[in-house]
Amino acid sequence: MRLILTNGYPFPFPSDITEAEKEAIADAASSRTFEINGVVHFEWKHTVTVQFGEDDDFDPQALTGWAWWDECSRILEAPTSAPDGYDHPAIIVGDTAYCGFMLLEE
Repeated sequence: MRLILTNGYPFPFPSDITEAEKEAIADAASSRTFEINGVVHFEWKHTVTVQFGEDDDFDPQALTGWAWWDECSRILEAPTSAPDGYDHPAIIVGDTAYCGFMLLEE
């Protein structure tokens, strides 16, 4: 499967910017996405965990920067931020917060 994170904007969100700058960031967010292939399981309970298939050439931890939740099972824990989301927490990858996600069959 492929996990597509959508609507990305700076994380942490700058606090010392003008309204025009905030609007420019909001306008650009809809075109900022992050795609991760090789997903075999996605779960959002108390935390977001993503399990990846057995591909020795692919290091999902290096791609995302997320911490291993269970390295033997190739499961990463994605950090989230409630203040940076809309009606649910945003998923964080590096210096970007993503407010939406899609999980698609490859």
